[in-house]
Amino acid sequence: MAGAGHRGGVMNGAVGQAPALLRYRAFLGAVFAPGVHVAYGVLWACAYEAAAVTAAGGAWRPSTGSLVRATTIIVVLLYLRLADERMDESYDRVHNPTRPLVTGLVSVIELRRAGWAAAALAIVVNVPLAPWSAVTVAVLVGYTELLTRLTLRLPRLRDRALLYIVVAYPVQLLIGVYLYMSVTGTALVRPGAHPVLLIIVFAAAFLHYEFARKTVRDPHPGARTYSATALGATGSGVLTLGWALLACALLTAITEPWHVSVTALLPYVALVFPIAGAFSYLRGRERKWPTSLAMLYVIVLDATLVTGGLLG
Repeated sequence: MAGAGHRGGVMNGAVGQAPALLRYRAFLGAVFAPGVHVAYGVLWACAYEAAAVTAAGGAWRPSTGSLVRATTIIVVLLYLRLADERMDESYDRVHNPTRPLVTGLVSVIELRRAGWAAAALAIVVNVPLAPWSAVTVAVLVGYTELLTRLTLRLPRLRDRALLYIVVAYPVQLLIGVYLYMSVTGTALVRPGAHPVLLIIVFAAAFLHYEFARKTVRDPHPGARTYSATALGATGSGVLTLGWALLACALLTAITEPWHVSVTALLPYVALVFPIAGAFSYLRGRERKWPTSLAMLYVIVLDATLVTGGLLG
């Protein structure tokens, strides 16, 4: 054991001495797959914008503002991953010893510096477009920093899945508020109930994915799953399906697709995936909710909203 610890210390030291850019690149490869996060950020920003324009009776076209909003969400997602890595350090030392912060690939100080650089970029690029959206990003950063400090002080908070989602989910809602402030701040869409309700549509869609990836039958002791809470394995599965249904129900109330066109019905094709996931999991065919189906639901929902906006 002593020999293994010595070898680990040498390895960590060697990793820590590698050039910073190489280590950051390796860090991103481990926790922030660009293909996934960039695609998700672009889809989220464009889908919200397209849905808001469609609900207002217009046809959506991508613009410079669309690029700024997509870039902002991608950078914010990176900032949140940096914060998560810090918050999970004590847990990862026990359960995920190969994580970058645990192995010494990056340090806490480096994560902080990268986080502040990402936050500054996300704020600055929004000032010329819509100043209040920049303020919203600043509020998001401030809340995340408070959440990080709270979690580091009370690490068991993250082990209580339902309590933690209540405390942490305002961060995701603030991303929705940012999109609202940005889209309405540029006069692309007038402020109103519909773009506000769209915030909840995208929040519910993401909650479907969030619950799906932590819904498991017979969870291991200490596992951070919703199945291990008072919801139980079945309750967690029912709620996972419920989030997807809620998102589409609200979308229907906002857009009234039967008054628009056939393309306005495309987003509801996405319901195939949560229904298939529910059938598979609740019938006991799968030990875990198929996460790939939950991811496909979010991707297809967003992509069809973009398509509907382009086709008018």
